[in-house]
Amino acid sequence: MIAICVPLVILGNALIILLLPWMADVQYALPGFPADEFGFDRGERGDLAAIGIRSIWPVGAGTGLLADASLPDGSAAFGQSEIRHMEDVSRLVRVGLIVWLLGLVGLVGALTRLRTRDGAFGETARAGFRWGGVTTLGLVASVGLLMLVGFDAAFDGFHGIFFEGDSWKFSDASTLRRLYPDAFWGIAAAWLVTLALAQAIGLVLLTRNGGRR
Repeated sequence: MIAICVPLVILGNALIILLLPWMADVQYALPGFPADEFGFDRGERGDLAAIGIRSIWPVGAGTGLLADASLPDGSAAFGQSEIRHMEDVSRLVRVGLIVWLLGLVGLVGALTRLRTRDGAFGETARAGFRWGGVTTLGLVASVGLLMLVGFDAAFDGFHGIFFEGDSWKFSDASTLRRLYPDAFWGIAAAWLVTLALAQAIGLVLLTRNGGRR
């Protein structure tokens, strides 16, 4: 149970970090990140990107934030098709966070069971964490390699699985594409892999050779 739950928790942790609204500004500040060719300055772009990220959280105003958002000229920032897509994204994020929460509950339950049965976590728990870390390394390394050799195919395949038809495709002039261009998703994927690998490697190192009591 521990080995199964650890990858769910690790990936959920990485997802939560990526869903912090200021992560968009972090990406925009990276050297070489493409500027908006249609005129957003860094401040306007960062503000709207943060609204977009907050809109997909399962708590708060949700995609109503997008309906209320406006461009510098006062016109609506997001069209109805963009809002509908973000509603789909919000549902997907909700599922991801539920899986993360179930992983946490399962992990706590398994540790509680071991504590009750053995009086201490001992080697059983350490082995579970170690195998959970190793499993996460394998999963994330495989996904990372797939994205490295064919990011566009992996990106399109992911959207083809979770979104209906071409509902996720927008013109370069749309607000969503201006805020989250291809470079944004490439960097976000790299962040996700890096954050998950860092957690998994740390867990494996902490539990190697039986760890410490």
